[in-house]
Amino acid sequence: GNCPELDPLSDSSIGDLLRLPTSAAVSQTINIILFIHITTSKSYSPHTRSFLSQFSHLDERTIAATLKNPESALKEAEQLVEQTKDEHAFKGKTFRMVGMGLGAIAGGVLVGVTGGLAAPLVGAGVTALFGALGVGGTAVGLLASGLASSSVVCGALFGAYGAQSTAGMVRRYTREIRDLAVLPVRRPEETLAVRLCVSGWLTDRGDVTAPWTVFEGDDTYALQWEVEALEELSSALYTLVKTSAMRYVKAELIKRTFLASLMSSLAPIAWLNIGRIIALKAGSVLATLLSSHAFGTRPITLTGYSLGALVIFEALTQLAALPPSRTTHLIHDVFLFGAPVPADGRTWSAVRRLVAGRLINGYAASDYVLAVLARATDASWNVAGLQVVDVQGVENVCCDDAGVDGHLKWRGMIGRCLEICRAPGVNHEEVERQTREVRDTENTPELTSEEIGEATKPGLNEIR
Repeated sequence: GNCPELDPLSDSSIGDLLRLPTSAAVSQTINIILFIHITTSKSYSPHTRSFLSQFSHLDERTIAATLKNPESALKEAEQLVEQTKDEHAFKGKTFRMVGMGLGAIAGGVLVGVTGGLAAPLVGAGVTALFGALGVGGTAVGLLASGLASSSVVCGALFGAYGAQSTAGMVRRYTREIRDLAVLPVRRPEETLAVRLCVSGWLTDRGDVTAPWTVFEGDDTYALQWEVEALEELSSALYTLVKTSAMRYVKAELIKRTFLASLMSSLAPIAWLNIGRIIALKAGSVLATLLSSHAFGTRPITLTGYSLGALVIFEALTQLAALPPSRTTHLIHDVFLFGAPVPADGRTWSAVRRLVAGRLINGYAASDYVLAVLARATDASWNVAGLQVVDVQGVENVCCDDAGVDGHLKWRGMIGRCLEICRAPGVNHEEVERQTREVRDTENTPELTSEEIGEATKPGLNEIR
């Protein structure tokens, strides 16, 4: 049980200890693991993505390109082998790979996508090539047997929303919702991961996809749902914030009083009620699409604001009611902004269980429109879009400093809010462009102290 005594003449230096691998070597190994996982399981779990991304950058774009173009990958890998042999002459050791091209991901290991993809090179040719790359026989076997064909993996991985039309797939789920579609924000490239974005209110049909051009990288789609109803809600909200009635409401909020009779008389309440009903139905459809792997067996990130966040939250709530074996492998990250949903701990905990990565609640305490409308249509006074959700694993991000000083700002400031949340794949130049548009079109004056006094005169009580 006692520690051995140290020999005075023993060598206690640590100079001969093995060095930690370089970041490039770690990246190469992690991408090898990812590729083997995808080709053998023919799926890409959000848990796998969340776990492996903790160690290194995942070169998902190159892996996807190789899956779709194995012959090109094989040819490039062969060229890279010859080039590196000439430059480094091996010297009896595994040569150091530099660069990560189409066929060089994971140090050239993608040459192993055989099984019908590169039939002429199956067998001794592939084994020899892998030997040159320093990859052992076990890895060669895994890679060679992992794929029966590229169509098998790509078909399972990319799902119905690859480069195909979405109309036929959605039509099966639109019995209760007249206007439902999944639209590409940009031309799909069949990446290893996918985003689905849901707008809330709309000023026009273009707002279904326009806010989400801030994203780049992963395939990004937008859920179109009941455009006409959302346009009517938007029009009512714009009218509301410019009326003396809303100025009176804001004054009452400043005084920390709430008049139920006033709230119930506001014009957008009817449209908001309709919007909530439709949003819940759209959420049910989205839950069905997700559980049936309509977007493939790849990680999906969900992002939405306002009623769009409600659609996503309803979908997650319904998925949480299903057995964990059917749902724990579906969702990677979720970003919700200005969500008109209760900050109920039990419900959010159930939703948190579904998400392999991050669950973000973006809120704005100064969103007085949401404060009035959400509380007028729901018995709960704790609204997630206005406050912190006190649940372990939920990241609460205050967006007041991002320029969200009202509910109508979520659409134009969504990119800035995503940057604050450190969401991956956000194009800063596009965010700045959208921010400038908001500033250029801003024409709603702030409520001055004189206007507050005018709005709170007894005569305005007639609007109740």
